Amino acid sequence: MLESISSWMWSPFLVFIYLEIGILFIILTRNVVWSGIRRALVGLWAGRKSEATGDGHVSQFNGFFAALAATVGVGNLAGVATAIHLGGPGALFWMWVSAILGMSFRMCSVYWAVRLAKDNDDPKLFATPMLYIIKMLSKSWKPLAIALAFLLMANGMVMANLIQSNSVAQAMTGETGSANLIIALLIAAAVGAVIIGGMKGILTFSSKIAPWMIVAYLLAGWGILASDPVSTLKALGSVFYYAFTPYAVAGGVAGYAILETMQYGISRGVFSHGSGVGFATFWQGANDGSPAQSAFLAAAVPLVDTILVCTTTGLVVLLGDMWLEETGAFLTVSSFEHFLGEGGLLFISACLVVFAFTTMISWAHFGERCFEYLGGTNIIGFRWFFVFVAFCGPFLPLASLWSLGDIIIGSMLIVHLIPLTYIVVRHAKRMRADLSSENI
Repeated sequence: MLESISSWMWSPFLVFIYLEIGILFIILTRNVVWSGIRRALVGLWAGRKSEATGDGHVSQFNGFFAALAATVGVGNLAGVATAIHLGGPGALFWMWVSAILGMSFRMCSVYWAVRLAKDNDDPKLFATPMLYIIKMLSKSWKPLAIALAFLLMANGMVMANLIQSNSVAQAMTGETGSANLIIALLIAAAVGAVIIGGMKGILTFSSKIAPWMIVAYLLAGWGILASDPVSTLKALGSVFYYAFTPYAVAGGVAGYAILETMQYGISRGVFSHGSGVGFATFWQGANDGSPAQSAFLAAAVPLVDTILVCTTTGLVVLLGDMWLEETGAFLTVSSFEHFLGEGGLLFISACLVVFAFTTMISWAHFGERCFEYLGGTNIIGFRWFFVFVAFCGPFLPLASLWSLGDIIIGSMLIVHLIPLTYIVVRHAKRMRADLSSENI
């Protein structure tokens, strides 16, 4: 049932809407995103010693790495493997496309969140996507802000909690069920130890630990790819070729149609980098700095998440040549083990745990902010419920969770991109002037 609904939403309805709106954003912003990223990153490094100012504010340096930690998660390992298993090698190409288009979504979203925050006196709206929906549009749009807050909170429970913990357990044991009781207890205990302390503990762990693990993961993957450059180039060629050509499986088994390849590439790409769903503002919109710099830094996240990390995962999976038989996190872990042996298995498992963990604790904060916006007051109760959900993840069926996650993400795209597109169309000239300025 869930799989049917997910397929109906994404193939081809949401796939083409995402592509069309993404191209529209590039035209409206005149593709300013590429010229601004380099300047923003230079400015980020120059201000790396700046600290948060308190009251929920985060320095741009910490905000960027916390956002990266929240984004790089199970989608970069299990999501890529699932996309290739279900859509063939060409799915990786469409993940790239989703990231390149998604850069403009994140840029515009964070730009308006930071710009409007300077005149906002409602702490419940600060650094949330609901801010620009409420402040830039009429009262008739408020139901969409409420719906988005609810969907973000639900996404935190499913995509960033159940699926993350389930994928960790699946990678460790290759299955779900009672065998994962110890893993479930450990995950829940670790998540609880960080999020019960609130935003400061989440920010500290995310911005200090995850970036180094990302670098280590990339170096390990690049080492594998560099060890066999001929096969790596062939795998890369297959990504481009099968993005536009059906993949025929030997033995008369049905292959992969181009539309399926696009569907799984775009959907798993959005699952990985999260562009267009609205959560980019929570870390990268929580500052008093330049709206343009914050916007460009937000746009840089999909570059690292998808163009670097997902590509590395995808090429290693293709080189391992197990993607027709296996799927999910188990496929990625097995592929790295094939090349690096037992040490590789332990290392990639550790990477998966850290990536999943930082995503989970960040989304605990995002969900909490949405819970407050919707009128919730029992914050400690919300945090403990989040811990309980993390415990439940390893015991649930993997396929159903992925389908439910796709449905929620698809719903968020619709609810968030409709008002954001309207805002960008109406105020494109004003936004372009700010983003094109040299004052970053």
